[in-house]
Amino acid sequence: VVRVMSTLAQDTSAPLAQIRREAATLLEEMGHRFSGIVLNCVGALVKKVFRRIVSEVTVHRDNMSALKRLSDSKKPLLIVPSHRSYLDFILVTWLLHSYNITTPIIAAGQDFMSMKVVGSLLRRCGAFFIRRSFGKDKLYWALFTEYTQSLVVRGEAPLEFFIEGTRSRTGKSLQPKLGMLTVCLEPYFDSRVSDISICPITLSYEKTVEEHLHILELMGIPKPCESTSGLIQARHILNNSYGAVDVRVGAPISVKEMARGKVDRKARSLTPRSVSVPATPSERTFVRDLAHSIITQQQSNSVVFPCAVLAAVLLQYVQDGQWSVPIRQVEREVIWSCDLLIKLGCHLRWDTTRSRLDHMVGMLSPVVSIDSGMVVVDQSPPGSEFLRDRGIEAQCYSLISLGRRRNEVMHMTIHAAMIAKVMYGTKSRDQVLTEYSAIREMLGQEFVFMSHSVQSDFNQAVELLCNLGIVTEVNGNVLKFKDLKARKFLICLVDPFLITYLDSWNVCLSSLARDPENSETLKNICSRIQNHIHSRSEKLYKFGESVNLNVIQNSIFSLAKLNVLHVDKSRKQIYCLNPDLLSDILNSLTLIVRPLI
Repeated sequence: VVRVMSTLAQDTSAPLAQIRREAATLLEEMGHRFSGIVLNCVGALVKKVFRRIVSEVTVHRDNMSALKRLSDSKKPLLIVPSHRSYLDFILVTWLLHSYNITTPIIAAGQDFMSMKVVGSLLRRCGAFFIRRSFGKDKLYWALFTEYTQSLVVRGEAPLEFFIEGTRSRTGKSLQPKLGMLTVCLEPYFDSRVSDISICPITLSYEKTVEEHLHILELMGIPKPCESTSGLIQARHILNNSYGAVDVRVGAPISVKEMARGKVDRKARSLTPRSVSVPATPSERTFVRDLAHSIITQQQSNSVVFPCAVLAAVLLQYVQDGQWSVPIRQVEREVIWSCDLLIKLGCHLRWDTTRSRLDHMVGMLSPVVSIDSGMVVVDQSPPGSEFLRDRGIEAQCYSLISLGRRRNEVMHMTIHAAMIAKVMYGTKSRDQVLTEYSAIREMLGQEFVFMSHSVQSDFNQAVELLCNLGIVTEVNGNVLKFKDLKARKFLICLVDPFLITYLDSWNVCLSSLARDPENSETLKNICSRIQNHIHSRSEKLYKFGESVNLNVIQNSIFSLAKLNVLHVDKSRKQIYCLNPDLLSDILNSLTLIVRPLI
């Protein structure tokens, strides 16, 4: 920090004292002010709120004792929860406090700092506030890095942050953000600490309190700014029931053990700490693989509630043009689907309450209801009336809402679903692997995949499908689906993404600029693609993903990853680099999608 301040003073000709005062102000703005008394008071309030809006919170204690031992050891410990709701860090802090585990220091977005009273309470409960982006502010970077690493090195309390960076609006894991993890691991890379432990935590909600706002955001309607007045206006949530919450603490990860043979710490040992050393290629690769491992563990510990299975079942009927289905038929399909998902490895929360159809429908309210012996997907649900004024069909609200809930089963089914999509007829194992790899690369921004595990993921998925009798293998090299109902179910999970990508990429090929002078912003391109797809109204009766801005945006990032588009860091300059390659990719995707069309 001292070196950066001196450099800034020389470069800007500003007095060093002035830069010191600026640094002190930034630290004052950033730092936490933990108070055990305030935490106890807030904890009592949180307990009352949760008792009112949540039916139960189930905590699996398998790794809780290991987490407590690590916390009591006062050695570096990172707590990394999944992120689906504003309630995540409140719930984690409350639970750890309840189990007498040292309260973590939490990295929170600066948005919360401006909330009167609430920002101060969060700071006194252990939150420190950081900007969403630092840009080229070298002083802020230096202060943030030093402050964060001092928390890691001292180990007086665990450090908590969300590796996804922001809440997932889609019900599935986001691509990991590597900046915070890289900063936290640097003390290990330069041998200031001997090891760092990382504890992933998975929070699964039967229904999130922000569901309505998330759906609107996915349709392009901006979220309201965080404010105390907005929080007060949202007090109506206290009158609603959001079902159950399931919390699972993952097995702690030792950075030392995982980095063995992958990172050479000696390379940094001769460099003074005052000199900033960029991460080496091996360190960057290690951080990326570690981040994916954390999210993979979060996904493997996530719980699927039956209402998510009901959403997947209803969307299959909607794809066939049925918006209402007899109750008995729905019940049979949900039970069959739950059985399949359990066999595929999902942790399904099936109990007396949650297995009742009326309870599942209640958790999908207001887009699903029961009327005259039929389960009905509402094409104009309450709260969606104003959408027509914005040129959006009301049924998009229902489709995106159900799609969010269906996505909760995707983490355990995506590999089987991609295999099902390419396995029409009888194919050789090598041919299926080639086409599976192509889909996986296309959807690489939509789902979290380990870059080096294509073969192993494919083999595990094929072996599982064969063991379940869903797929048969002839002569050790020819694959064929035996269970066509299971194949249809799996295909219906992945088709919305593939068909939306196909539509999006067709728009990019026909209208995207070919040079920087005529480039567009990401926001404008996504809006244009959304409007184009929306104008083809027959699509809306099948897929909510067709107008889901998150899926459309991921399709753009996928083309950038495939070196087809140029996307700058500010996302304000996007243009096509290789139209011929885009055309080839489109032809490949069309051949994959065509069997359904």
